[in-house]
Amino acid sequence: MIPLSWYLVVAFVMIGLGAYGMVTKRNLIRILIGAEIMGNGVNIALVAFSLYNPVFSFTGQGLIILVISVTAAHTALALVLMLMYQTRYSTVDLGEPVTVEARKSD
Repeated sequence: MIPLSWYLVVAFVMIGLGAYGMVTKRNLIRILIGAEIMGNGVNIALVAFSLYNPVFSFTGQGLIILVISVTAAHTALALVLMLMYQTRYSTVDLGEPVTVEARKSD
């Protein structure tokens, strides 16, 4: 049987990589991918805790369902905001200087 520490190391590495991706990247899509990787790291930690602690098993599974549904709502909202940002500024790169062009009224 695999020890709990191995699961936690993988989970913390995923959380760290996701945080690194969110901090260093300028593209909104890559920032969202970093947030998703962090959420998956949290899910791995919750699964590991529910596997090794019988009292936590149902609570861990419930928390995983909650995290998955919150992540899905977060992703949908972030995609809508990215679409609005891209429509307004014609880019999803946060590092580019943005110029708001006057819209032509038809």
